[in-house]
Parts: sequence; structure tokens; C-alpha cells
Amino acid sequence: MGRTKRKGFTLIEVLLVVVILGLLAMVAIPRFVQSGTSAKTNACQANVSLINSQIELYAVTHDNTYPADQAAFGSLILNNTDIFPDGAPACPYGDSYTFNAATKRVTAHAH
Repeated sequence: MGRTKRKGFTLIEVLLVVVILGLLAMVAIPRFVQSGTSAKTNACQANVSLINSQIELYAVTHDNTYPADQAAFGSLILNNTDIFPDGAPACPYGDSYTFNAATKRVTAHAH
């Protein structure tokens, strides 16, 4: 009588596949985390740039008058539905944008 061949994988084959998948995960997961952080930083920078361009546009259309302080910036720029009909851009990190009255600019946070 001949031996019947069993179908299936040996323990060594299964362990080898698990080790290979673990190595692939070690390489891939940090890249996903890094790209997520990078995307948030880029979105924040894009929002700052957009808000600053809207500040300039506001000044041009209002005889070179800039918002005087943070409160005026909020009411004249951020909460203005003519400038931001869908609402003001929000920082992806959950921070609020701060207006610098001296430079007439919104600055990026240290993310």
C-alpha cells in the first residue's frame, strides 16, 4: 500500500508566511502614519495661504483697511459668508488660526 498524500500546509510554511507578512507590515505601517501627518500639515499650510489671500482681497476691496485685531479678523474674514460661503477653513489638528495684527497675516502653527 502506498502512502496517501495529505493536503495542506506544514507548520514551517505557515510560519514563513507569517514572518514575511510581519516584515511587510513593519515597512508599510510607518509610511502610512507619516503620509497622514504630512497630509495634515499640507492642509494646514494650504488653509493659512487661503486665509492670507482672503485678507489681502478684503483689504484691496476696502481701501487698504485690514482687520485691526483677532476679533475683527474673526468677524470680517472668517465668519463672513461672502468670503467663505461654506464656512471658514478649519485646522486639521483642531487648532484655531491666529491673526497677527502687526503683520496682518495668519501664521501657521508649529505642527
